[in-house]
Amino acid sequence: MGTPTDYDLGGNDVIVNTLSIGATAPGQQGTAISASALAVLASRQMVIPVCGNAKVGATAGWVVTGGTNICHATLPASQTNSTLVVPVDGLLIGDTVTAVGATGQVESAGGNVTLVMSVRKLTNAAADNTDAELGTDNVGTLVADTVLSSANLGVTGLTEVLAEGETIYVLFTGTTAASTDIDLTGLVVTVTR
Repeated sequence: MGTPTDYDLGGNDVIVNTLSIGATAPGQQGTAISASALAVLASRQMVIPVCGNAKVGATAGWVVTGGTNICHATLPASQTNSTLVVPVDGLLIGDTVTAVGATGQVESAGGNVTLVMSVRKLTNAAADNTDAELGTDNVGTLVADTVLSSANLGVTGLTEVLAEGETIYVLFTGTTAASTDIDLTGLVVTVTR
């Protein structure tokens, strides 16, 4: 990223491949920002709560906001390879998804807990919709209470540009031992618009 440079934006000057900020009248100074710096400025993190859009996957076990006044999905004790599908809502056509992380916590009580996160894209096609993995991460085997965040459960380095007929979602697969559980509260999605 280059350093912003001051330009005299008098009259009808045109600055190619930059954005002028702050110049309102001829002779005033404005700050020009390069296209690469503008792309960084357009990058945003969206928080997507689990409740309201998640669903239990093909292998049962997860409970989405059941019997509680908070927004979360819980995988109770003694579950094996249970799946949860969380759509990435709020994306616009042309958005570039660069990272997806999970938020929540694990209560392990000394037992083994595993959680795998697969970021996926569903593409509409006449013959049949296609489902492809964009990236995956896992927390390993947890044996202590742990806060989940993009630091320990997240997929980075993505460059997925959303097109018409495409949706992005996250597939979680979790396993819990006796006296353990997983409590997911949301996703943190980094998007460039």
